[in-house]
Amino acid sequence: MAAAPSGEASFTSKSKFVGLDIAFLVLYIALSAVVDGATLSVVLIVHCFFRVAADMRSKKRGVNMTTVFSAGIALITFANLNFINKVNSNGIKEYYIYSYIVRDRILEGSTLWAVGNTFIFLGMDLSRKFSFPRIDVEITNPKVLDNIFRFVMGFILLSLSGTMINFGFITGGFQKILVLLNLMGIMFFARLWAAENSIKYRNYAIALTVLQTVGALLTSYLRSELVTPALSLFAGFFIGKGSIKYVFSYRVVPLLVVMVVFSVLFNTLSASRSHFINAFTQEKEAGPGYVDLSAQERLEQRGGALERSSNIAQLSNVIRLVEDNGYYKGRASLPLAYALIPRAVWPDKPSIELGAWFALEIGAATISSYTGRANNSINMTIPGELYLDFGWLGVLIGCILFGAIVGGFWNASHFNSSPYNITGVLWGGYLMQLAIFGFGSDLQLMVSFFSTYITFFIIKKIASSYEGIISRPAMARK
Repeated sequence: MAAAPSGEASFTSKSKFVGLDIAFLVLYIALSAVVDGATLSVVLIVHCFFRVAADMRSKKRGVNMTTVFSAGIALITFANLNFINKVNSNGIKEYYIYSYIVRDRILEGSTLWAVGNTFIFLGMDLSRKFSFPRIDVEITNPKVLDNIFRFVMGFILLSLSGTMINFGFITGGFQKILVLLNLMGIMFFARLWAAENSIKYRNYAIALTVLQTVGALLTSYLRSELVTPALSLFAGFFIGKGSIKYVFSYRVVPLLVVMVVFSVLFNTLSASRSHFINAFTQEKEAGPGYVDLSAQERLEQRGGALERSSNIAQLSNVIRLVEDNGYYKGRASLPLAYALIPRAVWPDKPSIELGAWFALEIGAATISSYTGRANNSINMTIPGELYLDFGWLGVLIGCILFGAIVGGFWNASHFNSSPYNITGVLWGGYLMQLAIFGFGSDLQLMVSFFSTYITFFIIKKIASSYEGIISRPAMARK
């Protein structure tokens, strides 16, 4: 392992966050005996606000994943607060989407969420100088950059035309990078556009954004793919500008419009489990992804973007499962061991589906007679899975280790080193995309992290042999 260089890549130049996080950790433990889940959620939002504000005041750090993660935890916690208040005032029957919530365990679930994420914060803070081997690759040759744009454009057009490319010969890590290139390629070219004030790269970024959005309108199941291209475009632009002041200017207006329109359409999309177009036409020939919901089912499935971001329902169920069954002592996470066995050695290796297992365990899913698989998947969250398996000691050790590992991954990207750092943007952008959702999955995420990072590391080693082709001297750049 390597130490992160001081300055642009490390989490923070000071350890002031450690004291802040420990103070709030003590506060959460003390308050859990005297307040309710809503009040505890408010305190966590304040905690995250202090972290984000301190990060934004630092002019040396640049864009940083820990800032994005803190903001993401605040947003999810606000969604929890909103949901808790509505459930307490209206009753569960008003929100069938999370009807499995255990109302008597909301406080314990909120405490688990606050304490677990504070330990993740501490892991990031304490390991601010730690880094996995760097994976940054700078591509400054304009011809190579043009070819990358053509490749991504062609890949998207083939997908829109219905042509499916078989990448079975490529390992999972390389397949993941091809997927990342589509979305994070927008961020990469948008960052070049802002940093170099380049019309060409502006056109590249906008063209990819439009194509990705059109593809989502026509083919994407559910909702998030409709807005992520625009988010990548604006994120790349503001990152390229290198100053927070641009976020508070007229340049952010188009993004706000996109988000407002998306929020307005969200309920319609959530009530029709189909492609975007079919959600409004209600065509019976919509295809296998279409479900024609009755009026009662639409009521039961309702829930806006804010409610859908909440995770207090699953956290309360984690508490209930432990009370009913005791700690699972690793049984919940055991399928992750399968990831260590190559499918070439074990052709019939079962899929790792921790979310489906959890949904079945809490009674929020059934086995489909048609597919033989669970018809629902619910994430446990990182703190939730660790608590379910190993209790508070597991939360303490596991969350700190998770924060340190993710921090080491981020530092390896050298995200802020150069706008031409394409692998750093792909890897760092991927981590930030997950961070804004609070890494809201479960420990299965670590399998994807390690496989993708190793692939980037291999690319870094290969690229070092072709540096003269993909790069050119700084004096020769436009």
